[in-house]
Amino acid sequence: MATIGSLMSTEIITAQPGETISHAAYVMTTNGVGAVLVVEDEKLVGVLSERDILTRLVGEGGDVLQTRVDDIASAEPITVSRDTPVRECSQLMRDKQIRHLAVVEEGRPVGIVSARDLFGFVAASLERTVDEKQYADALASNDDPYDHPGGSYGR
Repeated sequence: MATIGSLMSTEIITAQPGETISHAAYVMTTNGVGAVLVVEDEKLVGVLSERDILTRLVGEGGDVLQTRVDDIASAEPITVSRDTPVRECSQLMRDKQIRHLAVVEEGRPVGIVSARDLFGFVAASLERTVDEKQYADALASNDDPYDHPGGSYGR
């Protein structure tokens, strides 16, 4: 069973609660991420996503230069541990309608997983399954796709 620890990003991009949204957006853009973990005294206190900025600030005519991260970040974020099964994480993200999931140990962030990460994992798994099925079908019909003229099988 695959766990989230095997595909989470351990490069954690953070913001402080008192920073401005403008600064947090700059950090997100510079690092090419869609969310930052809001950390205070090494503890996770929130998650700020592009979606939060758009819906809770820009959509309401807020000031990105004055509004602080802790004013709009999702407080008390949903978290998982490294050993949480991937399937459970994807179900949680779907049920809670979130795109980023913080991975924590003893309240400290150790990673983050995005919906994009999960999609990539599922796509790679599906591709591998299809390839294995095609190979098994070829072998069942007595046709080894890896046996070819000049190959090491001696035909």
